[in-house]
Amino acid sequence: MRRRHRRRVAWRVITGRRVLVVPVAVAVGWELEKDGHVVVVHEVRSPSVIVIRYPDGRSEEVECAREDTPENGAELQGTVVAEGDPSPYREVDEEVEE
Repeated sequence: MRRRHRRRVAWRVITGRRVLVVPVAVAVGWELEKDGHVVVVHEVRSPSVIVIRYPDGRSEEVECAREDTPENGAELQGTVVAEGDPSPYREVDEEVEE
């Protein structure tokens, strides 16, 4: 089964600005658990700015810091990626009850 990458993220204040701490390898198509919502990375504009899309379709540009932390390093179960979807994914084996 193909699933999206999903990671938790946290806010941190850096030089007086509130930024989202995301994994170093974050890419378009990854899911992030942000403030109790699952959002999808829609665009990576620069090393320090990403555009996220909420399930209701609205987008938000967010300043970020790329850093691997224990909190965002744990791989969570992301949504299933459809065949032909170019989003990054990971292969997982799942037991299915019949």
